[in-house]
Amino acid sequence: MELMMAVMIFTIAAVSSMGVYMGSTQLNESNRNSTRAVADARAVLEGIRETSATGLSAVTSTNWTAWAAANGLSALQNETVTVTYSNPLADPLPVSVQIGYQERGRAKSTVVDTFVTRR
Repeated sequence: MELMMAVMIFTIAAVSSMGVYMGSTQLNESNRNSTRAVADARAVLEGIRETSATGLSAVTSTNWTAWAAANGLSALQNETVTVTYSNPLADPLPVSVQIGYQERGRAKSTVVDTFVTRR
């Protein structure tokens, strides 16, 4: 009887530990994806900053989705890059970079907003 109780307690503890392990693994994956999305958004913003040296019209006329693909920003599952300008004629130019991706079958996104001026 004592042996059966010990086995039952050990089984409950093992199953609980597996649940905690699986939860922490999923949280780790989610944090890794979020960090990668922010890094990709920052890379796009750096490309925008470099392009702004020739003028803000060069920034708004660039296909940033193609730029991101050409620069290897596709590490996330179904990653998409969307760059929007609330007023393309403004100086400073308000820029919003959205990185969309899939995580465990759900759509997720990260948005980074900033202002860009001609350098």
